[in-house]
Amino acid sequence: YTTGQPCSAVVMLNTESRRRRRKKAITSSCSNSMDQITVEFVLPTAARGGSGSDTLQLDVAGNWTVEQVKAQVWMKAVTSNLCPDFYQRFSPDHCILLYQKKGNVCEIYDKHQVFQTLDCIRYWRALKKDVGRIQLVPRPQPSQESVEYQRYLNYLIGYDVTDVSNVHDDELEFTRRKLLTPRRIELSERDPKLYSMDPWVTCKPLPEHLLSKINNGHILVVIHIGTASQTIKVSIDDTPTLVLVSFFAKTSNKRALLGIPDNVCETDFVLRVCGREEYLYGEKPLENFNWIRQCLKNGEEIHLVLEMPPDPDLDLVQKEDWAQVDDCTGVAGTHEQLTIDEKDHERVFTISMWDCNRKFRVKVLGIDIPSLPKVPEFIVYIEASIFHGQQLLAQERTTSKTFSEEVLWNCWLEFNIKIKDLPKGARLNLQVICGKQPQIPNSKGSSYQESTAGRKTKSRLLYYVNLLLIDHRSLLRQGEFILHMWKMPEKSEESSSSINADKLTSATNPDKASSMAIAILLDKYCYPVVLPKSRDVGRDWAVGGEDAEGGERGQREMPNHLKKQFEAIVGTDPLHPLSPEDKELLWHFRHECMRVPRAYPKLLGSVRWGKQEDVLATHRLLERSSAWDTSGLDVGLAMQLLDCHYSDAQVRSMAVRKLETLEDDDVLRYLLQLVQAVKFEPYHDSALVRFLLKRALRSKRIGHFLFWFLRSEIAQSKHYQQRYAVLLEAYLRGCGENMLQDFRKQVDMTEALQKVTREIKTMSADKYDVTPQVVFQLRQKLENLQSSGLPESFRVPYDPGLRAGALLIEQCKVMASKKKPLWLQFKRADSTTLSKDPIGIIFKDGDDLRQDMLILQILLIMESIWETESLDLCLLPYGCISTGNKIGMIEIVKDATTIANIQQSVVGSTGAFKDEILYQWLRDKCVSEDKFQQAVERFLYSCGGYCVATYVLGIGDRHNDNIMITESGNLFHIDFGHILGNYKSFMGISKEWVPFVLTPDFLYVMGTSGKKSSPHFQKFQDVCVKAYLALRHHTNLLIILFSMMLMTGMPQLTSKEDIEYIREALTVGRSEDEAQRHLLDQIEICREKGWMVQINWFVHLVLGIKQGVEKRST
Repeated sequence: YTTGQPCSAVVMLNTESRRRRRKKAITSSCSNSMDQITVEFVLPTAARGGSGSDTLQLDVAGNWTVEQVKAQVWMKAVTSNLCPDFYQRFSPDHCILLYQKKGNVCEIYDKHQVFQTLDCIRYWRALKKDVGRIQLVPRPQPSQESVEYQRYLNYLIGYDVTDVSNVHDDELEFTRRKLLTPRRIELSERDPKLYSMDPWVTCKPLPEHLLSKINNGHILVVIHIGTASQTIKVSIDDTPTLVLVSFFAKTSNKRALLGIPDNVCETDFVLRVCGREEYLYGEKPLENFNWIRQCLKNGEEIHLVLEMPPDPDLDLVQKEDWAQVDDCTGVAGTHEQLTIDEKDHERVFTISMWDCNRKFRVKVLGIDIPSLPKVPEFIVYIEASIFHGQQLLAQERTTSKTFSEEVLWNCWLEFNIKIKDLPKGARLNLQVICGKQPQIPNSKGSSYQESTAGRKTKSRLLYYVNLLLIDHRSLLRQGEFILHMWKMPEKSEESSSSINADKLTSATNPDKASSMAIAILLDKYCYPVVLPKSRDVGRDWAVGGEDAEGGERGQREMPNHLKKQFEAIVGTDPLHPLSPEDKELLWHFRHECMRVPRAYPKLLGSVRWGKQEDVLATHRLLERSSAWDTSGLDVGLAMQLLDCHYSDAQVRSMAVRKLETLEDDDVLRYLLQLVQAVKFEPYHDSALVRFLLKRALRSKRIGHFLFWFLRSEIAQSKHYQQRYAVLLEAYLRGCGENMLQDFRKQVDMTEALQKVTREIKTMSADKYDVTPQVVFQLRQKLENLQSSGLPESFRVPYDPGLRAGALLIEQCKVMASKKKPLWLQFKRADSTTLSKDPIGIIFKDGDDLRQDMLILQILLIMESIWETESLDLCLLPYGCISTGNKIGMIEIVKDATTIANIQQSVVGSTGAFKDEILYQWLRDKCVSEDKFQQAVERFLYSCGGYCVATYVLGIGDRHNDNIMITESGNLFHIDFGHILGNYKSFMGISKEWVPFVLTPDFLYVMGTSGKKSSPHFQKFQDVCVKAYLALRHHTNLLIILFSMMLMTGMPQLTSKEDIEYIREALTVGRSEDEAQRHLLDQIEICREKGWMVQINWFVHLVLGIKQGVEKRST
C-alpha cells in the first residue's frame, strides 16, 4: 500500500497484534467501518435559481474522507446532468459543506477527515434520522468590512495572522477556525453585566492581620455622588447590594441635596472605586473584594462613587463571516475503523499507523545556504533525532562531508523505532553540526552513542529545525519537505538566552532568502496514514492481556518493603533526577502511583513514550475517573505537568482540568508562566490555549494582561509568533468593542512613545548625561505628539484599573542612563479621583523587562504564601510590563526615593558611612511620633520581607541606587537584572559580599548597631524566620515556576544549575531547626560585613556608576 521506490514495503500488517485481538472486536470493527450513511446533498446550483430538484441522495461509506465525499457528489451531479456547465467549470473545492445543528450552521471543514468520525453523524444518529442533510455552497469570499476588521486586528496583534507564506501545512488556518467554537460557547454563557464591570474578587479567607484592622466586623465607607458624599458604617460581610440599600435608607431625606431623582432606587446604581475603573458588584461580601483588602492593608479610607452601571452593549462582539466548524474536526477514528486488517482492500481509503510495523526512516537529501557562515570547521553532518517532549526516542546521523554552500547526502536514515510506536507530538529534530575532523559514520546495527564514543574533536551546532511527524489532524507526514532552519545564536547574542525554548519550536525560519534550507524525504503512501484515537481501544481490547480496570492492579499491589523507597522517590523535589531503577519501580506500580497525585509528574516522566503499549496503558490510567479527581492535585503539580517534559495531550489536559478550578485572582497570579507554557504544546490548538482563551473572555482583567503578555512574545519571539498570534486573534474577536478601543489607544500610545524615545537616543548616543537641550527636544516632541492625535486617555498597561490622561509635559524628562528611558507624568483621566498626584510612568526602549516581570510576579506569589501564615511583609511589587520587543513601562512609585539620594542629599558621597541619615530622613518625613513608629514598623517588616525574598531568589547587584524607600517607611527593591546567584563582578572580583542587604543604617532604624540587639531587631529576626520557613513549605512550587521560565528566554535562566540555587537557599533536605539556624547565621554575616557593603555603596556614589557598568535610575 505504498507508491514507488523507496517506499514499497512501508506498511506491513502487525500479525502479532492481530493475533491478540478478539474475534468479536474484529467482526464488529469491520461492520462499523463499512457502515453506509445516507445523506441528502443540497447542491450549489439550487441557490443559483435552479429548481428544487437540485438535490441528490447518496449512500456514503463511513470510511470515505470528506474530500472523497465531495468528489462523489460532484461526479453524480455531472452524470445526472444537473447544470453540467457549472460542475464542469468548477472543481469540488469550489464549495464548502454545511449542515444545521441546534439552530447553528456548522461547516465540515477538514477534507481529510473520515466521514463517520464527524459530529454531524453522531448528531443525526442521536435524533434517529435515517437521512442526513448537507448543503454545498460556494466558498464565501470575505467582505470588504471583514477585510478591514482583519487589518485592524493585525495591527493590535502586531502580526498578520492571514499570512501563510511561512507554513508547510494549514495548521494556522485550521486552528483559527477551530477556536471559533470555544469562543462562541464562552460568549453565549457570558454574563454581560458581570463582564462589563468585571469585579476583582477573591474567595480566600481574610488574613488575620487584616481582620485586626476591622472594628467589630464593621468598616466605614465614603460614598460620593457628584460633589457630595456620605459616610456609612457597613458590615464587612455585606454585599455591594446591601451597601446600596444601607446608603439609600440613610439618605432617604437627602435625595434632593445629593441630586438623586425620586424615580430611581438602589437597583439602578452600582458602586465604583473613586478614580479607578473598578466596580464593587455582585453577591460577594465586601471582604472578598481585593480593593477593600488593599485599603485595609494600607490603612486608607474606602471611597466609592455612586453611578449608573456601564452599558453592556459597549462590549458587543463583531460576528465573523465564518461558519462554526464541526465539533469533531481533526478527530481521528479508532483503530478498528481505520485498520486495513480483515477488510476488502479495494474499499480501504485510510491506513492505521498501528498497522505499520516497519521502522521509521527519513531520507536526507541535502542542505543549501546562500552564504556560507564564517566558521573554522570544514566538516559538516546532519544529526536527526526523534523527541517526545524532552525524551529522546531515537537518534541517527549522516556521514560527514566538506562544508560548502550546497551539500548533498541522498541517504536514508533508519531509526530504532517503529512507525506504529511514534506518539502524537513526536518531533523530528534536524541539526547541522560542524567539526574539524571527519566523523566515523554509523556502522550497521551500531547505536548513535557507540559511534560517538570515539570522537576526538568537539563539534558545534550551527542550525536546527523541527518537524512534527504526526500533524494536527493525526496524519503521518509523507513526501518531500524543504525546511528553512534556525541559526544557533552565539553566546554573546541576546537571542541565546531563549535558545532552550526556541529549539522546541516546530515553526520554520521565515527568512527564507538567507537561511539554511534542508531537504528531506519521508515515505509516501497511497492513502493517508492516521494515528488512531486511543480512547476506545482500552475498552475493546487489552494490550498484552492487561485488563482495563482490574487485572494488573490486583497483581501489583506494592509490597511493604518497597513503600519506603516509593515514598522517598515521590518525596524528592522536581529537580531530583530519576534513575532507571526509580522509573522502573514507578511504572511497575503505576496503579499505586495514580492514588498519590504528587507522584503524577514522576510517574509520567517514567513512561516510555516511544512504546505504543506503554502509551495506551498510560492513557487508560488517565481515563479513570479517579485520575481526573483534581481535588488532590495542587496548582504546583498542575503547572509541572505543563512544562516542556510532558507533550502528551491527555497529560496536559489533566493539568488544565485542575486549572479550571482556579479563581480569576489565581489565574492572574500564574498567567505569566501559563503563557510561556504554551510554547511547550506540540500543536497550536490545545487544552491550555482554550483555557487561556476562555478565562480571558470571562474577565477583562485577565484579558488585558493576556493581551500584553502575548503581544510582547509575538514581538520578541519569531519562533512562536504564529502560535501566540492565533490565540491573541481568537481573544480579540471575542473581547468586545470597548476592550478593542482600549487596546488601540494603548498600542497607539506605545508606538508613539517608542518613536520619541528612539529619536532622543540618537541625539545623545553613548552619553550618560542628559543636557538641557535634550530635555527641551523631548518636551517639544511630546508637545507635537499631544497636539497631533495622541489618545486623550488610555488604560495604563501595568494597571488596567487606572486611566491616564494628557501628558504633563513640563514634568517629563529624560533619565541619565545609556538607554535614555523617559520619565513621564500624566494627568489622571478619571474625574472622580481624589488624588492630586499625577500618574508617573518610566517608558523604556532597549531593555527586556520580562525578567523583572517574573521576579515581581514571584514576589506577589511569596506575598500570598505569607498571607496564609498571617504575615504582612509590606512588599511593594510595583507595576512593570513588557509591551513589545525590548520596550515596556515601569510604574513610578509616589513619595519614594532611593537610598543613594537620601545619603547624597545630606553630606554627599560620604553619606554611605553615616548610619543615622536614613533614620533622620524617616523621622523628618513623619509629622508625629505615632506616624514615625508606624513607619519604623513598616520598615522592619518590609526590610525583612525583601531580605528573605532577595536571598531565596539570589537577587544580586544590590546597591543604594536600586533600593528605595517611601515616606511611610516602606522599603523595596527595583531592577532585578541578576538573579539565582548570577552575581556581578568588577575586575573579576564578586561584588556580593553578603547574602542580602542589611547595612548599619538599616539596623540603626531598628534601634541597634554592631552586635547589640533591640526589641525591633528581635522582631525583625522573628519576622525573617517565619517568612523563610513559610517559603520552605512551598519549595516545589518555586522550583516549578522558575523551571518553566528556564526555557523561555530569561538572560539569567539558562540551565538547571541556575534553579539549583533555590534548593540551596531554602536548605532542601534539612530539618526546620537547621533551616532556622541557617537563616539567622546569614543575618549575622550581614551584620558583620555591613561595612563592606557601605564601602561598595560609597564607591558607587563617588564614581556615579553601577558596579562598574552604568549609571541607571529607575
